[in-house]
Amino acid sequence: MTPKKALCIHSMSTVGRSSTAVIAPSLAAMGIQPVMLPTVVLSTHYGFQGVAKQDMTDFCFEALEHYKKLGLEFDCVYSGFLSSTRQMDLIKQTYALAEKGLKLCDPVMADHGRLYASITDELVKGFKELCTASDLITPNPTEALLLLDREYTQEVFTRDEAAEIATALGERYADVIITGTKFTDGSVACVGYTQKEKEVFFIELNYIPVSYPGTGDLFGACLAGFMTKGFSLKESCEKAARFIEKVVAETFETGDETRYGVHIEPMLKYLTD
Repeated sequence: MTPKKALCIHSMSTVGRSSTAVIAPSLAAMGIQPVMLPTVVLSTHYGFQGVAKQDMTDFCFEALEHYKKLGLEFDCVYSGFLSSTRQMDLIKQTYALAEKGLKLCDPVMADHGRLYASITDELVKGFKELCTASDLITPNPTEALLLLDREYTQEVFTRDEAAEIATALGERYADVIITGTKFTDGSVACVGYTQKEKEVFFIELNYIPVSYPGTGDLFGACLAGFMTKGFSLKESCEKAARFIEKVVAETFETGDETRYGVHIEPMLKYLTD
């Protein structure tokens, strides 16, 4: 059987397990061919100082034209951090190569009630347009509020508040998973909404008080992989969440420096059939 193909449009950090460094191996372990299209090449992710970088936007458009000439089609398009509206236009064009596939957008704009330094009003507007064209979006709580044009500094929610936000996002944009939502009772969960069933669901998380770069990218890759393999959104979210918990817990036990990311290498075996 020919493996399904996922086109992944992300930054590429050569050091630090984030973006393509975790996306490609996890999808491959799940039996899906990862086609990596880097929007920017970085010496490390931005958790380090003095990062060397090379913008790859022109290359991405050239690669897209080559894909079209080859007649390539994709079973999934998964995008993450973007630095220009031109890159967003690129992703909209790639969607034409995945008409029957999953179009997953992680609208990387903000966290913990604050915008990232590189995010402008123009980029926020661009992400809204891209989310409208997508099948599934995976904002964190700050990004969820931004997409709804609401005050986005709130970090802790009641379950009813989270359900209302997920529903509003789903009705306005696409199916949604709001990642890492903290609740007033101290629990943490992913909050989902499906347009077809008009269902809100919660996937409870075993929260560990540590932050590793790239876990959002890894979650998105696993989510995309499970859905591409035919699991429902709720099932895929559950499976992805349990894998991330396992990887984070194992890495946390080592006490290694968090900036280098989670130890995905020995954990990939849990993604194979």
